[in-house]
Amino acid sequence: MATPVKKWLLRVAPWFLPVGIVAVWQLASSVGWLSTRILPSPEGVVTAFWTLSASGELWQHLAISSWRALIGFSIGGSLGLILGLISGLSRWGERLLDTSIQMLRNVPHLALIPLVILWFGIDESAKIFLVA
Repeated sequence: MATPVKKWLLRVAPWFLPVGIVAVWQLASSVGWLSTRILPSPEGVVTAFWTLSASGELWQHLAISSWRALIGFSIGGSLGLILGLISGLSRWGERLLDTSIQMLRNVPHLALIPLVILWFGIDESAKIFLVA
């Protein structure tokens, strides 16, 4: 039977590495080993969070990002469902669509980013396309 200390250690053990990483990150930022222009300190991140949260700016941007994700997932899910039904219910649909869909499915999403920027620019449609 496990002792209370052992139970507590088993519960807390998964937190050792993340807390250690954040502590080293804060130390490196405080001492000057890590430039805050490259990576802000955890303290700076928390301060910015509270500032943006109190001003309402964080919630505004969070709402916009959530809206983009919802629209993108809706478009992508709808297209996926329609193409899947066509491909799954019809032999001709499978012959016409399956090879091309499988080819596109294997393209890494990061490889599409430069093409999407060229096609759509950097606006709402590009962001929604990448989510979809």
